[in-house]
Amino acid sequence: MPLDSLSRSAPVVFKPCVTSTNTLLKGLASCGVPDGFVLAAAKQTSGRGRLGRGFESPEGGLYLSMLLYPRCPLERVQTLTPCVAVALCRALERACGVTPEIKWPNDLLINGKKLCGILVESSTVRGRLYVVIGMGLNINTAPADFPEELRDTAGSLFGELGRRFELENVAAAIIEELDAMYAAWQTDPACCLADYRRLCVSINRPVTLIRNGVSRAAFARDIDESYALVADVDGAEEHISMGEISLRNA
Repeated sequence: MPLDSLSRSAPVVFKPCVTSTNTLLKGLASCGVPDGFVLAAAKQTSGRGRLGRGFESPEGGLYLSMLLYPRCPLERVQTLTPCVAVALCRALERACGVTPEIKWPNDLLINGKKLCGILVESSTVRGRLYVVIGMGLNINTAPADFPEELRDTAGSLFGELGRRFELENVAAAIIEELDAMYAAWQTDPACCLADYRRLCVSINRPVTLIRNGVSRAAFARDIDESYALVADVDGAEEHISMGEISLRNA
């Protein structure tokens, strides 16, 4: 499906290369850009990930951000990240015939390798809350195009399936699923909870919990109604809404 065939009021802009789709959309939030505006690219030169990290963005990937103006308390925004993960899984199943797994809180995996990262950022402009939901997906990236230090942990659809995909078709499916998810999320933030639990590979297994640079052994048991990880840590149950986990070092 070409992007110009999408039925939506907000524009979609696709560029061959940008610095960072998230950074550019944050800059446009004060310029009257409408709710749902999408910027996508086939390459980023200054991609950003969670926790202030850089995000490798070679050619062959799909880098997409959507600008939203939700009318909700700020604390509800954190539930958008897992819902975005579910929407991406639905889109990739439609467009590519593959359903990734989710590693809590926001990584998509294929055959145990990281296929996609998600970065959700929020702020205000003239007193109005805005949110930028960004994602970087390894679609047609060849394994040799990943930095050497990432080749054991990063995966792409091409590398794992041996097929290449039309980036605009994948982007169109993602945008449709994000639009549908966002409409449902505004009414019920738990709209994706059942699918998130079904797709999450982090539960019912030992994990390494990493928070504030400190690693602790834990056993992940469930995802609660706010998408927090329910884990046994040092003999006590904790509901963890911030941080990250490792499955490899558990």
